[in-house]
Amino acid sequence: MVDIRNRFNLVAAIAAAGAALAFVGTIMSWREFPQAVGFLDMVIFGMMTFVGILNVKPSSTKRSAIWNSMLGVLGIVVTVINYIRINDQVPDASAFMDVGLGIWLTFAGIIIFTIFSISDWMYKRKP
Repeated sequence: MVDIRNRFNLVAAIAAAGAALAFVGTIMSWREFPQAVGFLDMVIFGMMTFVGILNVKPSSTKRSAIWNSMLGVLGIVVTVINYIRINDQVPDASAFMDVGLGIWLTFAGIIIFTIFSISDWMYKRKP
């Protein structure tokens, strides 16, 4: 019986699931607030999802984990900028969900992606 660790990188798979969640959240935000979330934002999160899925195959190189971590930080910056733009469009945001569910899915997904990418990098960094 082949060990599951030899088939795929579980940490990278969770990171890819987080990237997919962030991509879905970005699409939801774009449908609700098209002036705040642009096409480039969807391209960034789509690219992040694609790269995350490609990294599920196990490898010992840490270069891909470093790039994923940097993409995660970029995604956090983009998500914060999108949140600020969406918040400017909602004049009386008195409740948590007044800015829509999409931006919160994006936050959750990008945080999952970033944390698990950094975890993968730290694991591969060990000699």
